[in-house]
Amino acid sequence: MRDTAVSYMTGVPILQRLLIFSRNSTLLPSPVFRSANRVIIGLAAALSWVFFSVAPLHAAPLSITVVLSENAGPYLEFSNALRESLLKRNVALAVTDDLSKPVTNSGLIIGVGMKAAAAVASSNAPAILNVLIPKHGYEGLLHDFPQRVNSKSFSAIYLDQPAERQIRLIRAILPDKRRIGVLFDSYPHEELAQLRQRATQHGLHLREQRIASETQLHALLQDVLDDSDVLLAVPDAAVYNNSTIRNILLTTYRSGNPMIGFSPGYVKAGALAAVFSTPKQIAVQAALAIQQFGETRTLPAAQFSRMFEVAVNEQVARSLGLNIKSAEELHQEISEIAGDEP
Repeated sequence: MRDTAVSYMTGVPILQRLLIFSRNSTLLPSPVFRSANRVIIGLAAALSWVFFSVAPLHAAPLSITVVLSENAGPYLEFSNALRESLLKRNVALAVTDDLSKPVTNSGLIIGVGMKAAAAVASSNAPAILNVLIPKHGYEGLLHDFPQRVNSKSFSAIYLDQPAERQIRLIRAILPDKRRIGVLFDSYPHEELAQLRQRATQHGLHLREQRIASETQLHALLQDVLDDSDVLLAVPDAAVYNNSTIRNILLTTYRSGNPMIGFSPGYVKAGALAAVFSTPKQIAVQAALAIQQFGETRTLPAAQFSRMFEVAVNEQVARSLGLNIKSAEELHQEISEIAGDEP
């Protein structure tokens, strides 16, 4: 299925503002994306170099160890992008996927993915930045390792998207729809409440349904679809996983209701659209956090990725008889409020 995508960065202070050279700029991700994405990310890396280069010429390099959950896939993509962003900076970067000995003498540890994040959080590492983990995963780390709570040297850049960004996508792509179906099992109540609040603020209604077991899934999914205009998938592995996603997509499609996914893989599989952040984009933001740590020995507060992309499955839209905006137009509409903070 053909899909298109576009990305942008919003609400970024100081150095990040320099990276937004035009409010109307668009960034196009790979693999079907244009070269503009590489140009903008390259510009971000180049501008960040200016800030790194103001350090004293003879200052000792900042030692960073990147701990990967696996030496493959998005973890490796993040690592390579970060290395490129920090090239020629005053840092010493090491990468490992040995979770049994994740801590070296580094001044800063970066845990990539939940396995790595849990391994380094349990260690005696004094400073940790977690990436490619969901918000509820980070909150779980704080619960499991209370010594990390309120630490200015323990933080994260979330992989998932803020509720406001998801609701804006639905409003932009389906302006006439008002009822949003949500299936969940272990999805955090706080995040569900945030989603509900944002939906209400935009004049939308959330039709929530908890799935206690996989045997209930088909019947309860049909109930939700009968009472909804669109199904919003949330990153709840108890509901959305390899054994269920095909049937969910087929049932949703046959009902005539579109699904909004949370990754480009869902769009390729048959979801109408998704908003998401790539490992390369998160690497650019991580480089900014490293810059702050190098200057202050503190990390920014845990936050969502400020760069994101929109992907649209045009074939699904045509099949459902939907006349929707392009990925570029949707992205612009989501981002149009100046100074937006997710």
